[in-house]
Amino acid sequence: MKKSIASALTAAIVLGAASTTFATPTDEEVAQLRARVAELERIIREQQSNSNASRRDVNELDSRVTELERTGKNPLLEKFSISGELRYRFWNRYKAPDVSQLQLRLFPTFKIDDHFTVKSRITGSYRMDNDSESNAAMTYAYLESKFNKFQLNAGKMPLFTNSDQGLVADDFFSGVQFIFGDKTKVIVNGGHWDSGIIDGNYIGAEVTSNFNDKVDAGIGYHYLKEGGTDNKASIIAGGVGFNIGEDWRLFGAVAHNNKANKDKTAYNIEGSYKGANRNEKGSWGVYAAYRYAPSTVSIVPTYDTFSFVNKKGFEVGATWTPYKNTLTKLAYFHGKYFGGGDDRTLFARASIFF
Repeated sequence: MKKSIASALTAAIVLGAASTTFATPTDEEVAQLRARVAELERIIREQQSNSNASRRDVNELDSRVTELERTGKNPLLEKFSISGELRYRFWNRYKAPDVSQLQLRLFPTFKIDDHFTVKSRITGSYRMDNDSESNAAMTYAYLESKFNKFQLNAGKMPLFTNSDQGLVADDFFSGVQFIFGDKTKVIVNGGHWDSGIIDGNYIGAEVTSNFNDKVDAGIGYHYLKEGGTDNKASIIAGGVGFNIGEDWRLFGAVAHNNKANKDKTAYNIEGSYKGANRNEKGSWGVYAAYRYAPSTVSIVPTYDTFSFVNKKGFEVGATWTPYKNTLTKLAYFHGKYFGGGDDRTLFARASIFF
């Protein structure tokens, strides 16, 4: 098409030039020139028409693709997402068999809308040293409702005592949870707590606050009544953390159970330098702590070296992220059981997140 336009223009220019440079054109030459001009106009109109048609076709095709993308997607699948963690853990304990465990954690999430989300975790554990203790189960599933600074959760969900950073519990309970606030948070829990160690009705409340970049603190209360017995726990706990510069942190927590007959108090003092971040390759950190955690107060503490609770002693450890979305940890505990006897526990963990 472009070649035809070029030919017509060339002819018009040649004839026009001939008409002005040389002798006056004849009637036949004028007729030829007019025919060429008419042909040129026709070709230009046709080209413009085709161009407009092509543009319409492109716009129509784009609209059809957009509609296909919209209608071709499943709205339910768009609301569903899943993440996970594959972790290996190893415990070498004093005068006790080693424990070697491979665990897969899957976190399915279904976002209903901007306010409501269903969260869950499926856990599969394989004991390399004991096949009979391998299992798979739904660890928790609950509905999360968020409205600005207010949050309401209902179902079976994680229970972590924030005010003391897990000195009392890092476990799960079934019931309801109210959370309000941002820098200062109020958390209220109520329901049934079955830790595998104790089984009963539970209520708890905590207030935590980041006062500034240097200081954070919290206080909490936890009441637990074991089903079918008169056993009760009434625990008040609190903790304070200090950030010293950009890398150093000192944290202390204490908890007291006024219903216990003995060993009524638990505490933890911990200092750390930096810390591994699974999203930052090469990040690392070290820590040292003294933990005094009787099971009458520290019901299910968060500490990795406490595969068996009811211990007191020193712990040192290090964390490292060799690659993005990985995390490794090595820790050593040296202490005693409250019931008598020494304990030496070496703990190692390697996790891959996806």
